[in-house]
Amino acid sequence: MKRAFTIAAVLALSAVAACAWKPDADQIAQSKMIGLSKKAILECMGEPVRRRSIGATDIWSFASGTVRIEGESIATFGYKRHALCNVEIVLTKGMVSQVTYTGPDGDPLDLGERCSFDVERCVPP
Repeated sequence: MKRAFTIAAVLALSAVAACAWKPDADQIAQSKMIGLSKKAILECMGEPVRRRSIGATDIWSFASGTVRIEGESIATFGYKRHALCNVEIVLTKGMVSQVTYTGPDGDPLDLGERCSFDVERCVPP
């Protein structure tokens, strides 16, 4: 009986530890920033370094991220090709519809590269 209780306690603590796992900025941005207005983006991220428009869609680029490697991927062999990254905010009819990331020259990030930026300025904890 005591052994069963010990096993149950260990499993419960493991479950609590799993719940304490904190998602990275990419996951937070791609879920919680959707629906924010242009005004909210300007307030939390400042002026974009580049703006493009295609019909009712605007794409704003912010050079505000740093690249980190998530695990050792085959494509990067654990070394990042990009030191910095751009955060691109896609606004459809004035509201955020997508958050994407590119290298400084607009090229896609490599497999395993993650763009990390201060998303907390835009979304509450």
